Amino acid sequence: MRDDLSAYHSEFTRIEKKVAGEFGAGRRQWVLAGCVTVLVVALLMPQTETAASWTVLGGWFGVHATVTLPMRLFVSLALVFGVAVSTAALCLRRWRLAVASMLGCGLSSLFGLFGYWSQNGMETSAPHSPSFGMVLAWLAVVALTSQWLPVVLSRSPTDSGPRPAVLFAQR
Repeated sequence: MRDDLSAYHSEFTRIEKKVAGEFGAGRRQWVLAGCVTVLVVALLMPQTETAASWTVLGGWFGVHATVTLPMRLFVSLALVFGVAVSTAALCLRRWRLAVASMLGCGLSSLFGLFGYWSQNGMETSAPHSPSFGMVLAWLAVVALTSQWLPVVLSRSPTDSGPRPAVLFAQR
């Protein structure tokens, strides 16, 4: 009997590593998907009175830019981590992508605060104050960070099996 299972040992190890690298978000996955959708809609809206997201991303080196560097970093990080990495993590259910998304969204929310503050403090003759789209995008990124946090903290990176509380549960 022992010899029969030893032939499958490497396959069992491969399957165990694959399953250990996945996360289960449960009902939270719908909240995360909703936050990503709200973020996409917010990024399609104007970020300032005169600049939409694509002009914020496209005009990094303009002399007459009415968007500050923290605002540009916020929009870039929100697009990369809030939309792309979060969508990949939800589709592929990989724990490492969820960690990257949580950390990137946290950094993006910090730059969103700095971006809001710096846009309000700019001294130019052009209209530059943040609009509703920027505030909505910032709130969506903060919500994504707060929703990814319990998913990431639900297991440690060294877990290879179920938690001990699950092993001793009554059935």
